[in-house]
Amino acid sequence: MTTLALNAANRSYTFLATFIDALDKAVAMAKASHHNRPSAEDMRKVRAIAETI
Repeated sequence: MTTLALNAANRSYTFLATFIDALDKAVAMAKASHHNRPSAEDMRKVRAIAETI
């Protein structure tokens, strides 16, 4: 039973860490571009962040 609980906790932690990392990258992408008129440089920054996902 303890092994099952530890396995479930480990999977939950892994999922949560992945989810938080994805949210962090989404925030970084949002901050990398000017929302009114994104430039080519803004798009390059966003693509570079997206490639790390």
